[in-house]
Amino acid sequence: MNNNNLLRKSMISTAVFSSLYLLPTAAMADTSTIKQDSLEVITVTSRKKVESILEIPMSVSAVSAAEMSNRNYLDASDIYRTLAGAAAPRNQLILRGLSGGSDTTPDTTATFTDDIPYEFTNLADVERIEILRGPQGTLYGSNAIGGTIRVITNKPRLDEFELFGTMQGAAEKDVDGFDSSMSLGVNIPLLSNTLAMRINGNITNDMRPMVNKATGQQSEKKTSFIRTQLLWQPQDGTTINFAYVRDERNPQGETLGDTSKPGGYYSLNYKDDPSAKYGYEVSHQWNDCDPNWGRVRCVQGSEFVTGAVDKYSIYETFDFWEEEQFDLFSVAINVDNIADIASLSYTGSYREYETHSLNDWSRLDAADMFKTWIVNHDEYDRTTHELRLQNLDLNSPLNWTVGFFYDKTTEPNTPDYQWQYLELGEQVSAAAQYWWGVDARQMGIDKFGDPAKIWNLRRYSTWEEEQALFADISYTFQTQDLGEFELNAGLRRFDLEDYSHTETEGVWSERVSLTQGQEDGNRYKFSASWRPEKHYSVYALYSEGYRPGGNNGPLAQACVDDPKAGNRKDRYTSDSIDNYELGVKASLFDGRFSFSSAVYHIDWTNIKTSIYMNTCGFSYTANAGAAQSRGLEFESKANLTDDLSLIFNASYTKSELTEDNASIQGKKGDEMTLVPKYNAYVALDKEFEFNGRPAFIRADMSAYGKYQTHFDTKDGDRVPGYEVFNLSARYEVNDNVKISVHLNNVFNNDAIKYQNERSRNDSATAQKYIEFLPGRTLAVRLDYIFF
Repeated sequence: MNNNNLLRKSMISTAVFSSLYLLPTAAMADTSTIKQDSLEVITVTSRKKVESILEIPMSVSAVSAAEMSNRNYLDASDIYRTLAGAAAPRNQLILRGLSGGSDTTPDTTATFTDDIPYEFTNLADVERIEILRGPQGTLYGSNAIGGTIRVITNKPRLDEFELFGTMQGAAEKDVDGFDSSMSLGVNIPLLSNTLAMRINGNITNDMRPMVNKATGQQSEKKTSFIRTQLLWQPQDGTTINFAYVRDERNPQGETLGDTSKPGGYYSLNYKDDPSAKYGYEVSHQWNDCDPNWGRVRCVQGSEFVTGAVDKYSIYETFDFWEEEQFDLFSVAINVDNIADIASLSYTGSYREYETHSLNDWSRLDAADMFKTWIVNHDEYDRTTHELRLQNLDLNSPLNWTVGFFYDKTTEPNTPDYQWQYLELGEQVSAAAQYWWGVDARQMGIDKFGDPAKIWNLRRYSTWEEEQALFADISYTFQTQDLGEFELNAGLRRFDLEDYSHTETEGVWSERVSLTQGQEDGNRYKFSASWRPEKHYSVYALYSEGYRPGGNNGPLAQACVDDPKAGNRKDRYTSDSIDNYELGVKASLFDGRFSFSSAVYHIDWTNIKTSIYMNTCGFSYTANAGAAQSRGLEFESKANLTDDLSLIFNASYTKSELTEDNASIQGKKGDEMTLVPKYNAYVALDKEFEFNGRPAFIRADMSAYGKYQTHFDTKDGDRVPGYEVFNLSARYEVNDNVKISVHLNNVFNNDAIKYQNERSRNDSATAQKYIEFLPGRTLAVRLDYIFF
């Protein structure tokens, strides 16, 4: 079959599929490659076996280690902007319009690192990233309703010593300080072809733009990790990989700006009163300021305080901080041949997690007239196991996989899960009693023996458990004239169980909450694909997915009269996704042009979403209505000449509610929040020779359509569309050293990346959050291999 016939078939198939919804969808990958008759065959392992991208009847994208280095991707979130059909308003990936509410972290996309459900997105020493679009509920389980991110790290090499690293420094316009990232790794063969160790670590410091004018603190985030792996090959065809990861994350300061114009602020007046318990009679007053002034100018006076530019200045009584750490232990066992029937793979993990953090609560509870704050402490341990058997002969027309998955998270007795504190002092004691109508200081003494503590949330015990059996089977039919056909079916049987026991005590609520639940069910997948020849495929897919249910914490007394509190339930159940998809993939002109496209229709029922209660500032989770998402994605790569290549990715998404939903203030037909209708990515790469060595230049552009961040949309919830342009250059100094320069946001577009009005009313204390696109940023990167 010649390329013209292939091209004609591709265009006809795409046109037919697009006409179903007046749109297309995409999948394309860019991973480990081999050459076959001048055709570049791209391989991934998204179906838990190595196969060509054209063989996979689903929408898949992938990025190799070389591409990550060349494009200067340090974190998986850097990749998201290049993907068709992707949105990441606050860096969590949302695929195919499945956001579900105003929460920017809906957890509709699951992340697996080395087949462990673990959201580790630092790209140091990573072999490749795979992004699987659509529900992956049969092979990848819960939370994979929008898609799955697979992070595959480099494994120890038994026969090669390596010492390698990366250093980078970057500076952003109008932001003080420099960003830095440093990675170092070593691979050590210990016993020839039997035992090897690989150690890699990274330290990153990100200076962020927001500056708190109340404290002078500039926001920043420090992260570090070390990953150690020991690979043992006791015999040919059997490997055991032990791994340990220590991951620390320490953000400080706010990441969001505040565009509110309060028009004034409250202050307290104190009059000596010996008869009053705390010696003061308290009253409050409203102080007007220019209605055009932001909060910083309004509170601090007409002369703006120097330091950060206006848009990066905020006013908070306290700075947020967090100290977060993970310890992850894992083992992966692969046996190529079990009794000449199957191969075996097992991955098990155990992790311990702990975090401490502080949140300023002075504005919400005290209108910034006195200081109150919350200190959080959370910890858990999590154990996962996955065992799967796969048919031995992967060239057989019949292929099958069966397996078992287990996941349990246990959160122990934590008396200090959450403490709210009140600033000491007689005036503050009197002010709190006046403003809240309760003697908070005395309550702290009576209940907790500490005058600074006024409220406590205690967790006695919480756990969640998932068990699942899964199976996937496919059969390939070979024909003489029509190529090959593949039929595929998958099933996942899951059982979910959870338990929660918490108690609140203090100024806001007095309640013991004891909830538990159990769910089970099946999720299915069916696909059919046609490959008239090895360079072309058409597929149809039906797949299902789910996110597990769970328990809400106790309802604070301050929230009892909120209009949305009546919809709260102690427990919410799983939601459900049904995905219908048609796709076309091809590699044409001897591999010089490849593309992948698909159209999809998704029905989403019993949506699990976060409900914010305006009057008290707390949220709960509920099942809220139904929605549908239709769209198309298209991804392609073309080698225009031997040294010039073009990438073009684009998508259109129409995601909307299909019924009224009072809990999220949505109406039937309302567009889904946080999701632009379109996005596009274009990149042009040129290779040339400089001083006898390879050199490269790259220009790329990302474009996003407008979107809103709340169903009951206010002006501060609307995010306009924008484009951003980047340039980069790379020079291979020698076989061991590469240096590159990256200029992001070349034209310093100060577009809004995200904004949201926290409250639906216009109170003087309500924040109007905003995040700007990072300004023009210059980065210099050095990649080196010592051995």
